[in-house]
Amino acid sequence: MAANYNRPKPIDPIWYRQGCYLRIQCACGRRVVAPLGDFARSRRISFDTRIYELIARLRCSQCRRKPYADVSRNRSGN
Repeated sequence: MAANYNRPKPIDPIWYRQGCYLRIQCACGRRVVAPLGDFARSRRISFDTRIYELIARLRCSQCRRKPYADVSRNRSGN
């Protein structure tokens, strides 16, 4: 199986994938899709932070639960 270097990896730093989209979905129904670079910049998150570290820190702004999140090159999916 060949490696897919275009697909964002959780180990990638934010600066390397800042043009990708962060898709966040919570069990309460809240959904957010935002460019990863803009999301990090607006919340003053260092661009050296790894994507998996960012996802681990996320909390829903409505219910405070931990949402499901992933990063994709496309706004709607992989």
